[in-house]
Amino acid sequence: MKILSRLLLAAALFLVPALAVSAHEGHDHGTPDAAATPAPSPTAVPTLEADGGDVQMVALLQGGTITLFIDLLSDNSPVTGAAVTMSADGGKPVAVPAAPDGTYRAPAPWANPGEHALNFTVTGDGVADLLVGTLTVPAAAPVAAASTGWAAILWAAGALIVGMALGTGLLSLRRQRAVPALLLLAAFALPTERVLAHEGHDHGAPAPEPVAGNNPRRLPDGGLFVPKATQRLLSIRTQELISGEVSPTVTLTGRVINDPNRSGRVQAPQSGRLMPPDGGFPLPGTVVKAGQVLGYVELVLRAEDGSGISQQLAALDKDVRLAQQQWNRLSNLKGAVAQAEIDDASATLDGLMREREVMARAVAKRVPLTSPIDGVISSSNAVPGLMIEDRDITLVFEVTEPGAVMVEALSFDGPLPDGAIVTAKVGGKIVSLALAGQGVAQVPGATRLLLRARDGAWGASVPAVGTMLTLSRPAGAPVAGLLVPRDALVRGSDGLPAVLIHETAQRFVPRTVQVEPAGAGAVRLVAGVEAGARVVVRGANLLNQIR
Repeated sequence: MKILSRLLLAAALFLVPALAVSAHEGHDHGTPDAAATPAPSPTAVPTLEADGGDVQMVALLQGGTITLFIDLLSDNSPVTGAAVTMSADGGKPVAVPAAPDGTYRAPAPWANPGEHALNFTVTGDGVADLLVGTLTVPAAAPVAAASTGWAAILWAAGALIVGMALGTGLLSLRRQRAVPALLLLAAFALPTERVLAHEGHDHGAPAPEPVAGNNPRRLPDGGLFVPKATQRLLSIRTQELISGEVSPTVTLTGRVINDPNRSGRVQAPQSGRLMPPDGGFPLPGTVVKAGQVLGYVELVLRAEDGSGISQQLAALDKDVRLAQQQWNRLSNLKGAVAQAEIDDASATLDGLMREREVMARAVAKRVPLTSPIDGVISSSNAVPGLMIEDRDITLVFEVTEPGAVMVEALSFDGPLPDGAIVTAKVGGKIVSLALAGQGVAQVPGATRLLLRARDGAWGASVPAVGTMLTLSRPAGAPVAGLLVPRDALVRGSDGLPAVLIHETAQRFVPRTVQVEPAGAGAVRLVAGVEAGARVVVRGANLLNQIR
């Protein structure tokens, strides 16, 4: 029994390290071969970027087809109607037809692993350009051979045989000498490298990080990688910074009001009940003419007032009957009485009848409400049966001339000089406003400005009454600077204003800038960028959200 125990112990000492270092499925116990590990690249497909004098191009090789994105250098707008040719490795030029999505596609039978010199010509659609570049097609990554496990089995069997042979040699030793010898063999048999034998571990150098592919992402240096397909989806537009004279401005807040000379209000002149005309009250948007009846106000008397008027009517009826009888009697005595008496009786009767008619009309009086100008009903508070008191200033109708609006603003920088032009941004359009009037405002230290646009200046984007606008008024002599739209500004990671520079075809870099107002829709870049840089002027906020 002791002999068998020593044999098993020796075999186990050699078998354990053999099993520990054996590889099983899904594990890598050494440093991977550098030739078998594909190097990570910034894009998942072979890509070529080239700039010409007029256009910028990005070529992508996918599935044996080359796809071209061609945009104008001036503003990054797509070029979709040009004639494009391509020659590969000095070969014959072939046409690259336009695709329905605004790109250009052609088969690429030459796309073998290696470097390929490509030449492109772009003509038509207002451009003529030659672009040259080199497209690198990587070799396919080698596939690692699957482990069958036979090597581990053979290694374990060999270790078992060696262990039993050494154990047999130890049988001749005394017990006191056998144990130290076994421990010494164990020290040499144990592996010198740290091994892990369960799934999910890597026993060599760390594997390369997964490739991000052609997805938009923020790079470690803070820049943005945005594929051309994404740029077109977001309608990204750029502008080259050119130094010029810029007028400093001060920002004001304005409110759209009706032009007092081209609008009117309809209010009730007395207390009573509001009643509609034939056809009902006109609704907002209805075209009306000056003098057109928009409604009526019927007089409604209180009970005590009605009783007194009834008594007065009864007394007038009595007087009218007496005067009628007197006139009839004198008329029958014509020739016997003086004509003057007959005329006096007739005048008395006429006066009493008119007095009664006026009082009767006053009881059932209906006052018409008419439009003061030609225009359109802009607002209406008319409801049939609405009671209006004599001290009520309820606005029943408001009539305005279409497009006849003004802008009211408060300026704390003094009166506006004669001839000065104030600009307002409405729906992406810059509208120039001229001074119509100004005066002291109720707010201390402020000047009330009334501004009017030229006829037709609003176009189809006439703002509604009450709309708040951002205005810019001149604040000094013109100075040199770089002008960009306000939409080009984004908030940087440090909270400061920044612009996005279009550095390469698919790379954008944020730059912190110092700005000053330069109109209702523009700012002046004081510091942070230089003339000649291409700045994103549309879609900058969308790009800034990429993480």
